[in-house]
Amino acid sequence: MRRTTLFGLALVAMGLSGCTSTYLIRGQGGESCSTVRQKVQTNAQYRNFYDAWLLGYLTRYNYEHETKLGQGFKTEAMLDAALQYCAQKPLDDFDQAAASVIEELLKKQ
Repeated sequence: MRRTTLFGLALVAMGLSGCTSTYLIRGQGGESCSTVRQKVQTNAQYRNFYDAWLLGYLTRYNYEHETKLGQGFKTEAMLDAALQYCAQKPLDDFDQAAASVIEELLKKQ
């Protein structure tokens, strides 16, 4: 009984800890925006790394919705938009920054 109660309290605490995702974020999307910005600022190679992750995120969106969102936009501009989001919300995950890029691209359709 005591283990069950402790387990239940742990689950509640995890739910209240600020975790905003209801799904598992794999890879670099789970990193905080502040971490992403720091890495990109200190090592230019990380820019390509996060750019690739963002493009994969966008590709998955396009696959699920049978669309070509982002066509005609430079990949550098999309990453810059994600990094700008991260500057404004450093505690959010990079996944949320990627979602904000999609929201902005949808507005421009």
